[in-house]
Amino acid sequence: MTTNPAPGTVITNPEMEATYFGVPVAYYGEDGEMVALGRPGARKALAAFNRHARRHCGLVNVADDPKAEAEDWLADIREGWLVFSTPNPAEGDDPDWGWVSVDATAETPNALPVTYLTA
Repeated sequence: MTTNPAPGTVITNPEMEATYFGVPVAYYGEDGEMVALGRPGARKALAAFNRHARRHCGLVNVADDPKAEAEDWLADIREGWLVFSTPNPAEGDDPDWGWVSVDATAETPNALPVTYLTA
């Protein structure tokens, strides 16, 4: 018998929606933001985000604009740290989500390095 982890359980290897160029990526939030696990560098992260926008959502790229230039989006990529955990419905999380995350620092226990695209 398989049991689900308790709500709020830390996830040290969160499942992403896809991996491109060796970079695991997923959409998160409500505004088309994306997150990549690790620190692949801004250009490689943008390439993975663009591929994900095409494959996962059918967009041309993250801007859904065939004339968009990489330089227009590189400023929107930043690095940070997140702690991932299982959704906690008691805190308003949707139990169907694969994970939730909170901002962290390098010193935070269980924090993982991430690269964001903030739209």
